[in-house]
Amino acid sequence: MQPERVPPLPARMGLACYKCFKEDGVRLSRCSGCHRISYCSSDCQKIDWKMHKPMCKAISSIEKSNPIAAMTLFFSLPSEPTTDLNVLHNNTEAHGSNILGFCERSLQRQATIPERNLVGWEPRCMVCTRTDQLIRMEAVKNGETLDNSKRLIPCPQCNLSFCCSPAHWDAARALHHGPCEDAHDGLSHCEMNREVRADIKFADVMVDAMQDAGGQFRWASERIKPAWVSLNGLSWEGEFGEEMRRSVGVPNERPMGPWIRAASDTLTMAMTILYGLEKLNEDGGWTRKHTLTVHILGATMKEIGGAMVFEEILHRLPEVKTLKLVLCGPEMPGGHVPRTIALDTCPECTPRGRKRIHEHVADTYHGFVQNKGSKFEKPDLCIAFNSGASQESRQTWPATFKILAERKIPALFTAFNREEAEGEAALLRTAGAKLHPALGPAKNPWGSIQVIPEPNKVYGFYAGNGWLAGGFK
Repeated sequence: MQPERVPPLPARMGLACYKCFKEDGVRLSRCSGCHRISYCSSDCQKIDWKMHKPMCKAISSIEKSNPIAAMTLFFSLPSEPTTDLNVLHNNTEAHGSNILGFCERSLQRQATIPERNLVGWEPRCMVCTRTDQLIRMEAVKNGETLDNSKRLIPCPQCNLSFCCSPAHWDAARALHHGPCEDAHDGLSHCEMNREVRADIKFADVMVDAMQDAGGQFRWASERIKPAWVSLNGLSWEGEFGEEMRRSVGVPNERPMGPWIRAASDTLTMAMTILYGLEKLNEDGGWTRKHTLTVHILGATMKEIGGAMVFEEILHRLPEVKTLKLVLCGPEMPGGHVPRTIALDTCPECTPRGRKRIHEHVADTYHGFVQNKGSKFEKPDLCIAFNSGASQESRQTWPATFKILAERKIPALFTAFNREEAEGEAALLRTAGAKLHPALGPAKNPWGSIQVIPEPNKVYGFYAGNGWLAGGFK
């Protein structure tokens, strides 16, 4: 039985039914309590009411009976529209933190992930950060009549960015339609939003079609390259587009974008490993090793669930006979003693005697190294995908950084966005690591191109392995 899905982005933003997630061909009605989410029918609302009721009451209490909250929320709003992203993001993060704090005090508990998502992805004006709730509160304060005109205006092209008035859209237009740093191929913020919408619809279709893979589309190439080819200057589309089209049967007239972006979300792990190995090694000796060993730090169920994509490493390194991955992290199943698992290889690799071996270790990496003692063997690469070391996981990583730097173990760390990458790079330098100039902090050319709009911000996106935080040896 599949676990119940967390409402996708359009549902969090009131653009799709919060219960069944339908968006097209339905008439949506806002919840009359919180005005934050929408339903396509009274049946969906009734079914969902038990789950939504606590947060609904918490959100609506801010507007109806909390003058302290109102004063706090209005205090930081800019009087004029601005495109200064630091100002805008500081405002939205402060606003989101305040709203969540008020709600959790009302709930008398921590908010769940879906409840936090309602706060993080609340629609806001791109150039003044006002929300629908703040617009209503201002209207009441000024003695105005509440009607549907007191609501944010969505971009007619992407429907994922908003402004509170036509004048503010005039101020936001250059920012919204200009090149976006977090985008690929020079796309604008608006164009990236449209890709996000397409990817969400693609994911909805895949939920039922890919039940054996947890409802997520995963794909790996079956061809074996005749020799190692440098990844410099290559692209997701160029490397995988045509083979994927043939593999999944997409007609020539249809774009491959959603398929490639979805596949990149897991394939990024294998491609980033290869990119890091290429940059950290001056010669090609690593491409001809009998056994290539990679340690994945802070590993979780994502690496276990996406195990098939790591065979891409063998497929690009035809002279390597065995790929050994050690998946090490406190969240891994099992115990401190490594649990060895021999995985199948593809029909082309098996007759050639090629092997994939995974070891699962439920421990921190510094704990793993210390427990191994004199038996520890330096891997070809240690990699941590989206470690969160500079934000969520500050306590567990410093000892690992230190042991990697002191023992000169080849390592690469990735991050979701620039802010995390720069913060992590500073921590690595503090631990004594000398970062390779090509490995961060910088955008990762083999990061996932399936992006997600940043929560508590009006502009920008994040992606799995989207940035390289730092590599060293």
